[in-house]
Amino acid sequence: MASTICGWCGDRTHMAMVLDPYPLPQATWPQQLNDRPVWMAAFRCSNEKCHRLSIGWSVLYQVKHASTAKDQLPSGDLEWEPLSIRRPAFLDVPPEIAETASEAHACLSIGAARGAVALARSVVEATAKAKGITVNGIVAKINALRDRGVISTLTADASHQIRRDGNSIAHGDIGDEAISADDAEAIIEFMDALIDEVFQRPAKLQKLKARHDERKQNNGAVTGSVGEARPNVSAGGAEML
Repeated sequence: MASTICGWCGDRTHMAMVLDPYPLPQATWPQQLNDRPVWMAAFRCSNEKCHRLSIGWSVLYQVKHASTAKDQLPSGDLEWEPLSIRRPAFLDVPPEIAETASEAHACLSIGAARGAVALARSVVEATAKAKGITVNGIVAKINALRDRGVISTLTADASHQIRRDGNSIAHGDIGDEAISADDAEAIIEFMDALIDEVFQRPAKLQKLKARHDERKQNNGAVTGSVGEARPNVSAGGAEML
């Protein structure tokens, strides 16, 4: 089975091959492949709410029979159609950070792993600045977020991982270590956890508290008015103690 983001439902899912692969005619091979053989097959999304078919294709070297291609294609470096560009909204987050985080998700959804990681690194640094941390260097900014109690030690460690992977791209060392789709997905999850801890979770708790306080005030007002409207008197008009 192959793992990817389904172009139909937008979820990270496994794709099960449902039809035997077949070789594309050489005239249809993409020019950048330099006449290397291309095999294609239909796959079904394993999400029970989807189960729709997508097309996966890849170059398979020295493969001449469908039976061999059937074994090799699911574990190959597949390209998928249709693609789904995912751009989640980040509520209660400063607009410039929310837009950058959403763009990082969009990069991940189309397989642009380096772009996703580079943008995630930008989100980390921008988050520190949004909390008033202006010390030089992203390392110091992450540590300041931790030391001031804005983020936990665990989230700080995750943020440093974003920094390390992002630095290899930001500093031009893109050939030193490959960034796989799984690596990029983990980095984006770290980014989401940071945003949630710094912005979204506090905002949610504040809204819950405001609603709770409002209910308490309303209940108190109702109780007070009811008590004032029911004086306790006897049939003769004397107050009962």
